[in-house]
Amino acid sequence: MSSVRVKFFRGEEVKFISHLDLMKMYERALRRSGVPIAYSQGFNPHPQMVFGLPLSVGVTSESEYADFELEGNMDPGEFMQRLNGSLPEGIRIVDAAVKKAGSNIMAAIAGASYDIMASTDSNLDMEVLKDKLRQFLDKEEIYVEKEAKGKIKQINIRPMIYNMEIGILEFDESSQSAPDGCSDIKLCNNPWLLRYVNVIKEEADFLKLKPPTAILCFKMLLAAGSAANLKPEFAIKAFADYSGCRFDILKIHRSGLFTGDKDKLTEPLSGRIILSI
Repeated sequence: MSSVRVKFFRGEEVKFISHLDLMKMYERALRRSGVPIAYSQGFNPHPQMVFGLPLSVGVTSESEYADFELEGNMDPGEFMQRLNGSLPEGIRIVDAAVKKAGSNIMAAIAGASYDIMASTDSNLDMEVLKDKLRQFLDKEEIYVEKEAKGKIKQINIRPMIYNMEIGILEFDESSQSAPDGCSDIKLCNNPWLLRYVNVIKEEADFLKLKPPTAILCFKMLLAAGSAANLKPEFAIKAFADYSGCRFDILKIHRSGLFTGDKDKLTEPLSGRIILSI
């Protein structure tokens, strides 16, 4: 028996499939590839595979992880190559390594980073908005309403927001490339977001965007996993309520998943420290 941990991306082509559909997709790919995957015992054997934090429908990701138990040994590179040959368009394994950690990837996830595009009023003052964000993050408590088991509860999400930044793109219908009006290029340079700019242009009428429209770029690092989990939509809604601005989310992209704990987040394959408090 051996274990392989892989990193894979989920593109636009498969962003509307559920987590259950993703597992079925991998199960079919494993059968086609001939990879010696281990199976559970009992009347209904299933492949021994565990995925990280499930991705919400409609969200893309460049940083998903899964653990696979194998019958015997296999080089991670060969595993990646054979499985990629059987996966559909929009799903691709980009890295693989022998799993050394004791816990599986689902139990180990502690944080997630997101890049988000949202439209808002083009007349806003960006410096004022950034100042409001700083004041928002200085708060010790930030409450949002969350429904659980048919009841509405007030949840303090401030401990689950590790970091949050904001930049702006000026939407220009005539531009055929990434907008030049980015005031914070480090926040707006993710290729997964920039390639979506052209999609926004094509669907501008449907999205009711009229140039010049301000497109905001949110970058955030949030608690994720079984201990604490915050969806980026809640963080943006809380900031919208605080700032008095309206943000219409156009695109959510998960840029990273991390293991460890809130004081020291690490990259799941290499173990490299991402954040240390």
